[in-house]
Amino acid sequence: MNLFFILVIFVHTLANSYIFIRGWQALPPSLVLKIVYIVLFIFLYSAFIIAMAGRNTLSLGFQKVLYSAGTSWLAWMLYLVLFFLLTDGVHLLNRFFHFLPDVVGNNPKLFHRIQALGGILLVLILTTIGYIRFSNPVVETIRLQVSKKAGSRKNLRVVAFSDVHLGLTVDKNRLSGYVELINKQKPDIVLISGDLVDNNLRPLNEERMHEELNQIEAPLGIYACLGNHEYLSGIEKSLDFYSKTKIRLLIDRVVRVDDSFWVIGRDDRMNAKRKLLSELVGRTDTTQPLILLDHQPYHLEQAEKNGIDLQISGHTHNGQMWPLNLLVNKIYELGYGLKQKGKTLVYTSSGLALWGPPFRIGTQSELVVFDICFE
Repeated sequence: MNLFFILVIFVHTLANSYIFIRGWQALPPSLVLKIVYIVLFIFLYSAFIIAMAGRNTLSLGFQKVLYSAGTSWLAWMLYLVLFFLLTDGVHLLNRFFHFLPDVVGNNPKLFHRIQALGGILLVLILTTIGYIRFSNPVVETIRLQVSKKAGSRKNLRVVAFSDVHLGLTVDKNRLSGYVELINKQKPDIVLISGDLVDNNLRPLNEERMHEELNQIEAPLGIYACLGNHEYLSGIEKSLDFYSKTKIRLLIDRVVRVDDSFWVIGRDDRMNAKRKLLSELVGRTDTTQPLILLDHQPYHLEQAEKNGIDLQISGHTHNGQMWPLNLLVNKIYELGYGLKQKGKTLVYTSSGLALWGPPFRIGTQSELVVFDICFE
């Protein structure tokens, strides 16, 4: 086990210990209730770990239960820790300034019960809203003008998405809803900017999810680039799954579509030996529009330097849950949204779905429609 996973387990254990203690302090003196509390907490603490460790051996149904409980608990952990830290700070300040009613400020047992119940109620509200926002992606329509001729084509409707993370959370049933939403937009072409798969190809193959993907309708085709999760899931298994679909996977490849414009698909940064963007652009006709699919939105100046008209990326999920979106905006030049660099337009999507906790708190799942006008 490498240092990163040791650190993750340490932080996971530390956060759970803090929450466990605060919950324990709020419990009434009932032995049965305390035993139930311990058993429930052990389950929540270990569910995600067991689901990931047993992803190749456990039955799919049991995995879904563990994964759903475990990933949901990750979100609960985040907000309970933040809430308990905040209220513990208030309780500490009260020792010096005495602004809380004496019945609460001078009664630790009552304070911890109010604290625990308040935390549970707050997080329940947040995660309920977050699940609704995840389950109902918005359609973001963006009108763009590209100052290049695209043969005889004057307009192009692109439906773009990233970070579907097909697997235990996004199963075949949820994917069917996504496909229906995609087809409803009547795209000319569909572009997928990475992370179509999640952590394991077993659910995709056992549920035959390729059958749903093959229902996507786009007269000019469906094109995709790789994301980091295609590598994390096992690149050979990922490629085998793609081969069952109508999706044309562009791994450091370029393709001219309808003799009108070019789609460039970069390999993911997980491959340190991926080709330079300048080499890929060199295979195109730069007098025609160039659309780049690059999963991780790093070094956006390269797209500008190489004359890309539109770059579509994902990966960030826009942080997925507050306050992680604030961190994402510090890490990336464009953590979410549209930005113009010279004549190049770059769009980083928050993703059609997500990884881990099935909640969108302070962010939104989205399908992006680009209505492009060529000059």
